[in-house]
Amino acid sequence: MTPAERQARLAQDLLRLEDPQERLTYVQDRVRRRRPWDAAQRTEDRRIQRCATRVWLAASMEAGLCVFEVDSESAMVRGLATLICEVYSGTAAAAAAEFECRILEETKLEHRITPTRLHGLAELQSKIRAFARDGVANLSIPR
Repeated sequence: MTPAERQARLAQDLLRLEDPQERLTYVQDRVRRRRPWDAAQRTEDRRIQRCATRVWLAASMEAGLCVFEVDSESAMVRGLATLICEVYSGTAAAAAAEFECRILEETKLEHRITPTRLHGLAELQSKIRAFARDGVANLSIPR
């Protein structure tokens, strides 16, 4: 599945909730069930800079496909970052490198968060696309 197809499917699922605030609550609730990373996983080399809340990214290639996982101290940021990672995970590196994720815009969630958080999530997307572009050789962020 391409990033565009993944994004369309996620957006379709989220848009079933008519109220954007309900969508944001749902995004937060779905990651609250996941166990947060432990301190050993929250390393400085995984940290996304320029985020208001600390965010960590793990990136790898498995069977020729990109795999991205994310954690954050904030449930909201963790949920939104997870959405972005889900768009790119399981896709070929070339497709991930070229695709600009617009899941927050398509689901009207970008209006529910601060510009500072949007900037941090843009930085996350930039790191994801850089990993896909450069491959494991130049930008290996261990999982």
